[in-house]
Amino acid sequence: MDRCPNCLAELVGEYCAACGERRVRPEDLSAARFAHDVVDQVASFRSKFMTLRTLNALMTPGLLTTEFVAGRRRSYLNPLKLYLVCGALFFFAAPWAGFTLEQMIESDRNGALTQVVGTQMAQRDLERTHFVERFDLRVQSIYTVCVGAGVLATALLLQILARRPPAPFGAHIVFALHVASFEFLVTAAIGASRRLGASGELAAAIGLLLTAIYLALAIRRVYEGSTASMVVKTTALIALTLVANYATSLASIRLALLLV
Repeated sequence: MDRCPNCLAELVGEYCAACGERRVRPEDLSAARFAHDVVDQVASFRSKFMTLRTLNALMTPGLLTTEFVAGRRRSYLNPLKLYLVCGALFFFAAPWAGFTLEQMIESDRNGALTQVVGTQMAQRDLERTHFVERFDLRVQSIYTVCVGAGVLATALLLQILARRPPAPFGAHIVFALHVASFEFLVTAAIGASRRLGASGELAAAIGLLLTAIYLALAIRRVYEGSTASMVVKTTALIALTLVANYATSLASIRLALLLV
């Protein structure tokens, strides 16, 4: 009698009726099988991504969150995977979004960053080109990771503000992941507009306005409550976003300088 390799239940057919584990086959550990599984996973992910269904839905504030909470999930990337995809898009667009040392120095009006960079280059005995490459890679990576702390902060703030009706903390995490995914795309778009000639101040103002509108509409769709309640939540989240973005940018630059 065959037994499941995972739970030892009687195994009838290809999959275990108790835990769902697949029957072990001799070819499972072959290189050909491994390559097939990898290609299948990549193709499946690419198929979902290339349809742009999830990214299109993300453009409608709050839609993905309400769909996820309602259990309609098969047609979309899960919130964490979407967050990682948008984070990857931001990472690749970072050179156009102002997340390079050369562009930061251009915007350094008081010369403080320029002075620190000069000191660091001298202490580490690095050529400028090498220093810039190392800094850019680190600041972009650190910023992308630090945004995750903002996701947690957003969820915690919503847990405090959205008490009636109460919602599971996981629902706030999902909402925060979707908002962060949108912000990644907005940041990349701001960078693209700057490359096309728009001023940094104008691009940043437009980005903030888009984020504020998105938050207000998403909160109205996802969370029940009065207009006053929506305004309070939106204002609080915008304030948190501004503080988090400033703190994340500053921390990313300082850590990157230390790790170059």
